[in-house]
Amino acid sequence: MSVKFGVKAIFVALALVFVTGQMRAFADDKPISFEADNVVVNQADGSLLATGNVLLEQAGSTLKADEVTYYQQTDRAVARGNVIHTDADGTVSRANFMELETEFTHIVAETLISQFVSGDWMAADHADRIAGDKAVFETSRFTPCNCDFVNGEKPLWDIRASQSVRNEKTKTITHFNLRMHVLNLPIFYLPYLSHPDWTVRRRSGFLTPSFMISSDFGFTPSIPYFQVIDDTKDVQFNLYKYQYRGAAVKTKYRQLWDQSAFQANIYTARVETYKAERETVGAVDASFTSTIGNDWNINTRLVRSSQDTFLRRYKFNTETSLKSSATAERIVNDRYYYIEASDRQSLTTANKNTNEPTILPHVFYEKTQKGWRPQQQLRTEISALQLDNDQDHDYARWSSVFEVAEDIPLTKGIGNYNASLMASYYEIHNQSSTASTKLGTVAHTNPSFSLGWRMPVAVTGFGRMAMIEPKAQVTYVGGNDRTDDIPNRDAAEYRIDEANLFLQHRYQGKDYILPGTRVDAGVGATANDQYLGNVAAFAGISRRLSGTPSAGLNANQDDIYSDYVASLSMSPAGLIDIRWSGRMSSHDFTLNESKTVASTRFGAGYLNLTHSQLSQAYFASGEDDREELSATLGQTIGAGWSLTANQIWDLSYGKTVREKTTAALNWSGGPQDCLTLTVNYEHDPNSDRDIGAVDQINFVLSFKHLGALSQDTIAGLAGGE
Repeated sequence: MSVKFGVKAIFVALALVFVTGQMRAFADDKPISFEADNVVVNQADGSLLATGNVLLEQAGSTLKADEVTYYQQTDRAVARGNVIHTDADGTVSRANFMELETEFTHIVAETLISQFVSGDWMAADHADRIAGDKAVFETSRFTPCNCDFVNGEKPLWDIRASQSVRNEKTKTITHFNLRMHVLNLPIFYLPYLSHPDWTVRRRSGFLTPSFMISSDFGFTPSIPYFQVIDDTKDVQFNLYKYQYRGAAVKTKYRQLWDQSAFQANIYTARVETYKAERETVGAVDASFTSTIGNDWNINTRLVRSSQDTFLRRYKFNTETSLKSSATAERIVNDRYYYIEASDRQSLTTANKNTNEPTILPHVFYEKTQKGWRPQQQLRTEISALQLDNDQDHDYARWSSVFEVAEDIPLTKGIGNYNASLMASYYEIHNQSSTASTKLGTVAHTNPSFSLGWRMPVAVTGFGRMAMIEPKAQVTYVGGNDRTDDIPNRDAAEYRIDEANLFLQHRYQGKDYILPGTRVDAGVGATANDQYLGNVAAFAGISRRLSGTPSAGLNANQDDIYSDYVASLSMSPAGLIDIRWSGRMSSHDFTLNESKTVASTRFGAGYLNLTHSQLSQAYFASGEDDREELSATLGQTIGAGWSLTANQIWDLSYGKTVREKTTAALNWSGGPQDCLTLTVNYEHDPNSDRDIGAVDQINFVLSFKHLGALSQDTIAGLAGGE
């Protein structure tokens, strides 16, 4: 006997109770509901046939089909025609036929196409899945590409296998007798391939190997192995076998705590060096960071190599010196604390023994607070430093600074004053053989005072408005001139510019304090113009009233006027941004230093040009100005392609010499986002011991979920093995 209901959106749970008075509308404790155009209940076997726009829901899963037969006694549903099943996790499966049982946790389907919540696709002629256990896909096809797989859009790559098994407990997908297709063309066959599914964050096992071909190293395979120790620790081993040069292993260890992290890269190798055909070498790069106590940030790093060129030659680290350090830093409201200990290892042949300074330690404390007046600020600074082997200089320094500053509104403009007292005490233990400084104890105290004025003025005319601010300052630095007694280790690179023109101590360090009196003046202006865009300009100069000139820190030692300091920036018509800054001689306007940056965007691309120039007067052996030009180009080509390139030219001595060149062509896989191709080119003419000039091309092809399948490098194109 059967009962037929021709009612839209009928809930069968209610219908069954109404018709039989005995049948349950629940599978265990999880209710099932139907919607359908027509429903037929067979009272003999307790089955239900729903046809026409059928929608069945249970435990967060939904089932849509042209026709569904539900067997209430066994909690089994059979769906036919345009079947669409969506599980509680968001996976959408389409099939011609689908059978579901055990509260929809066991599914058998024919001609299945599933899209997982990650966007990955799996298709199969036949599929059998037990939720939470495993799914078996016969005659399968898998791809992570973001494509309209249902409607026949071709993925960039896919794996076609006789069988694919997804183990939901181990979160692993295994393919048997597979062919990998790229752009719908088969590229290789494997009897077996296993990889983590899209839910895995990390997994123990071998990672995808890479391969390198180099004129220096020969054929070099690299096989990584990744081991998960627990939720907070893992380690990775990378083995490199160089055809011509030996072998190396890179070990990477990581560990996390609640507020701390540790990472260590350990390099061990037996390879060719400039010393021997095979030398056992090693290096370490380890770091530890933590937050402890009352917001103290701790950072430590140990970087060391047993051999000068090992890391650079074998592409592990490009640095020419390695700095190991331990720092502790704390910032709270009006206080700043800093502690540092460091040691540097030089990896170049020049000045190796005199360019490895050690700081043990540097302690710094600064406090700012309100003064006795509303706009007054007080600053206290205390520091201690032990510096060894800095170009043969060893010394200890203790110093302190007390400063009071205030802005005072005037009838016209704003006045300000700054008064400070700096005291330093030195114990100089060693010095360079060419130095004229003293050994032993040196102390100096330098009171300083500056009185300044500025007046921002708004100027209008020709339909435009500009802000002009003239500024002037008189600065006095007292005390004895100790520049010949104390080795200058923290101000040697000083050159006057817009940023330090109005500083009391332009050198900013403690070692080079030059007493005297000077007047600093400048004017800045900003405006917005419809043709020139945002315009900003500054020009300034300093005049020495008393005291000696800066020895070795100024191009014109006998001038009482400094170089003119100037800068200009604008963006004409919004098409190009131009930034220029420079210094010109105060007596003949010779350009002693300049830097020009021009950048523009065009469509989906950009171009940056940077030109730098520094007068030969700053180089003891200089025959001409030092000059450099660099260009950086970036362009998005479309369909996921992008190009970046950088070129540096050395223009010194009236010549044009091509320096380092880099270029990269990248394809991100376009809208499908599953395949990445990168081609890198590098030209570096610099060499050091056994590191030769390099012309290198690097290819990397990366597959989503599978990693980088290959890496081919051709290095040293100009030479060879």
